[in-house]
Amino acid sequence: MVEITRRTVFKAGAASAFLTAGGPGTAALAAGGPAGEGLEQRAMAMDPPVFLLESAVPPHFTASSGSTLSIGDQVAVCGTRSLRWEHASRDVITVRAPLRWAPDPYRLGDDQAWQGLVDAFCVWVHNAEPVDDVLRFEFGRGERTDLWFEFRLGFSGWRTAWVRYAYDMHGRPHPDMDTLRIIAPRRAGTLHLDQLMLNVPLRPDAPCRDHQLPGIAPEGDEYDNQHWQALHRFDRLLATVEPDASPPTAEELASLRALHTRYHDEYLIAQVKPDVPGLTAQVAALEGRPTHAYQAQIYPVEIAAELKAFVNPVTLRACTDLMKTLAQAHQAAPADRPTLAALYLRMVAHLREQGWTKGSCQGTIHHLGYDVRGLYDSVYLMRDALREAGEFERVRADLEWLSGLGRIFRGFGFRMARGSMMDLYNTTVRGMLAAVLLRDGEAGQVAYLRALRDWLNATLLPTDGIQDGIKPDGTAFHHVGFFPDYVRDGFSGLAPLVYVLHGGSFAISAQAYGWLRKALLMQRVYANKNHWPISISGRNPSGATALSIVPFEWLAPIDDEIAAAFLRLLPGNPTQRQKELAARLAARGITPEPAPSGAWALNYAALAVQRRDEWQVTVRGHNRYLWSTEIYVGANWYGRYNTYGQIQVLHRGSPVTNQDSGYAQPGWDWNRRPGTTVIHKPLEKLKGDLTGAIEEMLLTDSRFAGACTIDGRNSMFAMDLHGHPKYDGSHRARKSAFLFDDRVVALGTGITNDDTADETETTLFQTRLPARTTPTVVDGTAVTAFPHEHLDGGPRWLLDDKGIGYYLASGQKVALTRSAQTSRNNATEEPTGGDFATAWIRHGTAPRDGTYEYAMVVNATAERMAGFADAMGDAARAPYRVLRADTAAHVVRDRDTGITGYAVFERTRLEGLVREVDTPSMLLVREEGETLVLAVCDPDLRLYGGIDHDQYEKGRYVGHYSPWSRPWLASPSHPHRLRVTLDGHWRADAGQPCRARVTGPHTVLEFETAHGRPLQVHLKPAT
Repeated sequence: MVEITRRTVFKAGAASAFLTAGGPGTAALAAGGPAGEGLEQRAMAMDPPVFLLESAVPPHFTASSGSTLSIGDQVAVCGTRSLRWEHASRDVITVRAPLRWAPDPYRLGDDQAWQGLVDAFCVWVHNAEPVDDVLRFEFGRGERTDLWFEFRLGFSGWRTAWVRYAYDMHGRPHPDMDTLRIIAPRRAGTLHLDQLMLNVPLRPDAPCRDHQLPGIAPEGDEYDNQHWQALHRFDRLLATVEPDASPPTAEELASLRALHTRYHDEYLIAQVKPDVPGLTAQVAALEGRPTHAYQAQIYPVEIAAELKAFVNPVTLRACTDLMKTLAQAHQAAPADRPTLAALYLRMVAHLREQGWTKGSCQGTIHHLGYDVRGLYDSVYLMRDALREAGEFERVRADLEWLSGLGRIFRGFGFRMARGSMMDLYNTTVRGMLAAVLLRDGEAGQVAYLRALRDWLNATLLPTDGIQDGIKPDGTAFHHVGFFPDYVRDGFSGLAPLVYVLHGGSFAISAQAYGWLRKALLMQRVYANKNHWPISISGRNPSGATALSIVPFEWLAPIDDEIAAAFLRLLPGNPTQRQKELAARLAARGITPEPAPSGAWALNYAALAVQRRDEWQVTVRGHNRYLWSTEIYVGANWYGRYNTYGQIQVLHRGSPVTNQDSGYAQPGWDWNRRPGTTVIHKPLEKLKGDLTGAIEEMLLTDSRFAGACTIDGRNSMFAMDLHGHPKYDGSHRARKSAFLFDDRVVALGTGITNDDTADETETTLFQTRLPARTTPTVVDGTAVTAFPHEHLDGGPRWLLDDKGIGYYLASGQKVALTRSAQTSRNNATEEPTGGDFATAWIRHGTAPRDGTYEYAMVVNATAERMAGFADAMGDAARAPYRVLRADTAAHVVRDRDTGITGYAVFERTRLEGLVREVDTPSMLLVREEGETLVLAVCDPDLRLYGGIDHDQYEKGRYVGHYSPWSRPWLASPSHPHRLRVTLDGHWRADAGQPCRARVTGPHTVLEFETAHGRPLQVHLKPAT
């Protein structure tokens, strides 16, 4: 038999994916079948072996004289059988096989993205009766013991041990270890073991400590995933810390009773027609099957698919979703309540047998909240039935454990205290509220509600640095970066609870609600109408991700502005509940808001947003604080260039993926994102390299990327682009985009890199054609040929099929193709194809100080573009003028708005009104009679000064570390004094955010900047 090794396919970072439970099993893999036996034999032949313990006691196993080993069908979590061990006191099973332990570079608290893999031991243990004793596991060389750990047996049912050799065991591992000894507890009895894996390469942040293994993985309490992994710590806090127990006031008691009613009547119950026979069949189908969340991630990749099918688990989510359905049916159908209660109790017993209960983490509890929301929402509805069955106390304890209720006592004084807060809002806060409302007595409920309210208030305040949470500009973070998908889900989970808590003693504070409101309303600014631009899609560039109307729906009854937004966002086919709410709002005189119109600088996202009518333009970058993109195994493989200055127009509130946008993933060339300046790589070279990594979230060393606005109507974006040394460290460009009403002027200078094999390009557009004959207009001629290729032209203007016009300054090599493009899916890497029209500016290979200049016009026509191009030939009529474009500054004046924009990349002297700027920054200036309106923005968040020394080697930036490990992760934005020198004498009245000082023929303005926030002043002539 060919030997199978256990590390073959982990080279490319396969361990970064948390594997989900497998689908239905197959007859060929049924217990005892030929394929099942073959799988067991191949698993046992691996090096080191994996023991499925299905058909026979492996020859590697021997037992002391007082023990009996057999394969029994009484209980199992892998197949239908497990190893039955009838033992006397302190009997021993000895397993002889090379353990193949090898050292690894991981250290406790390492950078989360670069943890690699560690060697771990994994086994399932079934205990029929709890006992105050331990099962001891010893690892060594022959009779010599090198390592050991103890597994507590105070439980009944199945439990799992995932224990890392070098980090969680007592002693010191040795590469020559070849023996495992399992030592029974003091009492004689019977235990079952299943799926014993001597050595599994595991993500080091996967194991979680619990009641069986309280000493393992202590650093899990500090990771961003501590919100799930620290259940043991939260449990200890719940047992030892008491909330404020002062007697409830009359107002608090009244609020509590109103809260119970609202929670039950408006949040939990649903109008359902129970199908009792169908629900009975569903319960029967789930009983007796292993129940997994992420337990399959330990499966060796070589046999993972077969092993998942063989184990044939049901997902934990399927179980808890069914429990919620049963609970809602129990409320809706009084006549069927005895039957439905019995079914619910069967599910309770099933979960307890499978180990999803108080004190257990089942190896890993990662992403728990997503899988147990149904349980959280069902226990309150079933409380009376549980009491009648004598199960209430135990199930309530399970709920408190699984929701981590004790977290309300931990505070926020540790590094990752804000980690994954959006996950908590989405999944877990509902469980915490349920646990509080199920505590004994109104006084106890009031005490814990106070604590929960105060904890929620703290979580909604703006967070410093790149910690997760809401930011001062209304963006919100997850995975230490701007990530709207998670914010959407977080607010969708939180908003119903904010509604339930509102209007009484336990409502969140006005300050906390204000920040939630700001962040929620900001979502409908950077979405258009519902969908995000691709540049803010995180690791999911499907084009389908969008905001949710759910939080607007829940908060509309208590907030008129959110109500008006809700009415605008109503889908074309609203639900009955949405129709009824809309009618109530209309009766209150609330009307749909107009689509947001204006300009926004969101510099915690390095994002410019400009909107008019129903269209939106966004420009996005990245800098030394904000990761460029997030790449996972199976997600966003080709996302490298997502924030290289991408410009996207979303039309008329339509989805990203329909014909009004032009974006479509099938056939999309991931190198050619509109507005970006990149090195065009073959896909196999563009693909993210996750060797040794869990994920990729690269940071540049460039400080400068962000946006500025003036009058809340017009804006600009600028970026000092520096590619990451992992891929393209020589690639540099200084980019700007000036957004004047419906026009965008885009400039690039200093385009330089050393790549002699691949061309550097700035993409104008890439648009999916609804039909091959759909024209692209070139200098007034409609090109309908397909395929069509023109690679060396210099057209004056183009008009794509989405109504976006492009004016091209002379002297540029502009390429246009209309072709059937081939690409790969961002997640599966499967080949894709589609018909596209694509245009780009060619900078050649290894460019030196390359440049570009073009303008975009939204909702253009061929006639308008012809007139625009003609006007650009006449200085007196030109829509815009480029006053300067070099590596130090880009300066553009717009004719219609009278605004002059300055992108200042380095301290430099200028000509005209603005003479000098001492800090890389952006300025927008316009005259208003004798008054000068000036907006300035230093987009540098200034979370740290100088350089991040860990990211340098021998004075050269290498950028090895991800944002997770940065010492400045929780640092505040430090204020900075920015000085602008203007020609002439100017003064600033009191209340203006600057100081003006006349110096000779000039005026020096001093601004204190922070948070990348634009500052606007009105200046008057100084007399």
